[in-house]
Amino acid sequence: MYVRLVSLIIGYALGCILTADVVSRHFAHKTVFDLGVGNPGMANVGHELGHKAAACVLAGDIAKTLAAWLIARALFPAAADVAGLWAGLGSTLGHNYPVWHRFRGGKGVTTTCSAIILAAPVIGVVSCLLGFATVVVSGYLCWGAIAITAFYLVLVAIFKGGAERIAIAAALLVLMAIAHGSAVAGIKTGKTPRASLADKVLAKLGRKQAV
Repeated sequence: MYVRLVSLIIGYALGCILTADVVSRHFAHKTVFDLGVGNPGMANVGHELGHKAAACVLAGDIAKTLAAWLIARALFPAAADVAGLWAGLGSTLGHNYPVWHRFRGGKGVTTTCSAIILAAPVIGVVSCLLGFATVVVSGYLCWGAIAITAFYLVLVAIFKGGAERIAIAAALLVLMAIAHGSAVAGIKTGKTPRASLADKVLAKLGRKQAV
């Protein structure tokens, strides 16, 4: 229990470092919560500040998850796999619910993708690719994000097993569903826009945008 708790805390502490806010303050000289739609994530920063800023956010979110994973594993080499799993979960918790911003943060897509790839490289990559395919088919980023963790949970249960791995995979799915629940609900009302990425991919495949 000690290994799990400490690893979770390490992940949470690093996850609370919102890279998008650092990038926004550097490029726009204001907090990311006052930028665009106010979400401290790569998509919002990229839309408002361009590809370079988005790339910085992406790199930072990957780096903090990787750092948490490495530190936890280094502290507990005898239980490295377990430590890494909990540090990855903590990173997403910190990103989504940072204590310094009254537990209102981002949606945790990059931290989650990083965590699952570190935990199970092949399954993690496959899950992310299936999530991307879901974005293209559905036309919405929110469905793709949820699909990543749903596919990961199923694949972990089939190929990895173990109650702890499955429980953490389920927790990541719940976190993703909570983070994107409002966007899913907004599809019916038209409040949630289609992902331009999906339309670009479909256009390249020679298919017309769904009406």
